[in-house]
Amino acid sequence: MSSSNIRQIRRIGFLVFTLAMTALLVKLGMWQMSRGAEKEALLSQMAERSQQEVIALASLPQELKGTRVKLTGQFDTSKSVLLDNQTFEGRVGYRWFLPFRSDNQWILVELGWVAAPATRDTLPTLPTLEGQFSVTGTIDFPSDRVVLAQVETENGWPKRVQSVEIQGLEQASGLSLKPWLIRGDVISNSNGESFSTGAKPIWEPVVMKPEKHYAYAMQWFGLALVVVIGFGLWWRKGRI
Repeated sequence: MSSSNIRQIRRIGFLVFTLAMTALLVKLGMWQMSRGAEKEALLSQMAERSQQEVIALASLPQELKGTRVKLTGQFDTSKSVLLDNQTFEGRVGYRWFLPFRSDNQWILVELGWVAAPATRDTLPTLPTLEGQFSVTGTIDFPSDRVVLAQVETENGWPKRVQSVEIQGLEQASGLSLKPWLIRGDVISNSNGESFSTGAKPIWEPVVMKPEKHYAYAMQWFGLALVVVIGFGLWWRKGRI
């Protein structure tokens, strides 16, 4: 095979490679754009649903996610759930959940983040919440960022878990829990005063903001442009 034929094959091979790489980079950019749009729509929906605060379970709308609620009832502090491997401001800890009874129905409430003790053999010391409380927060569903199947739990309570799996917690606690939960941000006592549980509310509707998705999309599109320009320069100079 002549050197000119080899050179031509290389040029065609590099062309195919460039087209494939450009298509991949553009596809990644488009995916980030779509994720950003999805996050924007979700945040818009949640902002709209949060305009009216529901105070009774019977008044809940059909679309639950993002609905703001203020429910009155009692906690079952004998059945604390600690979601493992949660970091906040560089510290390792847990997200603390408690069953909450309101209108004769049980709901899992996230109280917030608590710091982990120095050793894993010790669990955090959690306060006892006795009496009547009001929980203000946002309705959500267990996160799909973790594997909900095959939940790893420990015997006894508080129960340290690797994921929040409602059905598994129902079996362990003997309580009939709602399939959704409340991300609490304010706990009030019977006098209507804000009550500190020692937990830090850290939940956010989305982990990555739409703006960050759009920034990543621009990076992918920019890389695609660099690949195309680089190929064009090499092709014109005939170096391949």
